[in-house]
Amino acid sequence: MDVTKIQSQANAAQKNGVINPYALAETIAGRRIAWSEVDAPRMLETLLATPYEELFDPKYDSPLYLGLKLNKNKTLEPFHSPLFDVTVKLGTSDLETPVEELMTNVKVLGDLARRFEVTDVAKLAIHNIRLCNPFQIELTLKLPSKDRLQQLAQILPKSLLQTVAFDPELKGNSNQDWTPPNANWTDKGTFFNETAEFFDPVQGAVANCYYIAALAAIAWASPYRIAHLTRAIGQNQQSFTNLVKFFKPDSGGQIDKEIEVTDVVPVSNATGNFIYCRSSEAGETWPAIMEKAFAKFVTGTTTDHPDILATGWGDCVLATAQLTGGQRHYYGNSSMTGDDIWNLVRSNSLSRRTFNPMTCWTYGTAPDGLSYADANIVGSHCYTVLGWDYHCGKKYLVLRNPWGQTEGTASALNATVWMYDISWWRPIELANPDGTFAIEAGAFQQYFAGIGVVK
Repeated sequence: MDVTKIQSQANAAQKNGVINPYALAETIAGRRIAWSEVDAPRMLETLLATPYEELFDPKYDSPLYLGLKLNKNKTLEPFHSPLFDVTVKLGTSDLETPVEELMTNVKVLGDLARRFEVTDVAKLAIHNIRLCNPFQIELTLKLPSKDRLQQLAQILPKSLLQTVAFDPELKGNSNQDWTPPNANWTDKGTFFNETAEFFDPVQGAVANCYYIAALAAIAWASPYRIAHLTRAIGQNQQSFTNLVKFFKPDSGGQIDKEIEVTDVVPVSNATGNFIYCRSSEAGETWPAIMEKAFAKFVTGTTTDHPDILATGWGDCVLATAQLTGGQRHYYGNSSMTGDDIWNLVRSNSLSRRTFNPMTCWTYGTAPDGLSYADANIVGSHCYTVLGWDYHCGKKYLVLRNPWGQTEGTASALNATVWMYDISWWRPIELANPDGTFAIEAGAFQQYFAGIGVVK
């Protein structure tokens, strides 16, 4: 495939970005949360000040898409979040929020003008409308933007906003040392506990799902590619630096840049925990170090403290090629059937496991007639494609959410699938809450926008 055609496909593919809600919630709470021991949807609703069913689609102004907005093509693009400019109202209390007034003193639509401080009630946006019977309709109104921004500003003060949301209006010096507010750079463990595995990389509180999905795809399909390359930089046994190679895409392995980074990564002052990418295995740091190296690569900085936020929003197929030097292949789901997609994955698999790294992505917002919330699928999000399965006459694709949680439920398979992992048969427990799930190929064709492979 020639480079011009590849670039044309890449331009047709969208860039994606969404923050891991669990990492964002922990950043807001200032502590680790045992998600398996709490009502996770309710906890996320409280900490993120957003109904759970509105979290996974940017059309609802979800805080998971901070610094990104839907454009006229219904894909995300960076923008200066108005939250950066909001002044939080001080000196108010929950008692001053007119909950009772909303319930008892609103008799006609005009009464909402006083509550929302608007002059034209007719301009209040309708969030949802439902015909209950021929005589009644049920309306859900959307808060005016100024109220919604003030609500979000209460949970996302500027210091926290500067920790999770990239602001494209801040140009700055690419060589400037960067540290997120209320954080420090710390060595959190060893590069590998054993080796790189697909379930190791877990996305943090920055919208770089595309890169974390690519890391997992390579750890799964080409595990030997992620190597621990180090050299000494001092007599102290802990004085060393890591070398991470980034390649020119579609070059067949031509090196673009060799990036050196130490083992220190950003951690919270309050908790001492990772803010951004971390490993699912305690004490292991390779995903965080690979994220740090990528931040240094995309910003061009020469410091050891690159801006991790600059990695937000991108192309998962391109990121895979930058990590391997392989040739990119993009496929839009709208031009294929479920069977076409299933066979595409099978053609890049052996014994049900992908041997070429594959990733996929959803639409910027749910297509007409579909709900990402109902399917537990995330809009403008990238996933790793692990392989395929066939069960009771149905064809499935096996995917992994880089959050390490939140499995899709649309046409999902609840079983254990087996894949031949180079030299042994690995069981994948789809019932485990680890972000891995299987979706029927036909449902995948509907809910997802595209799929890509790097060879």
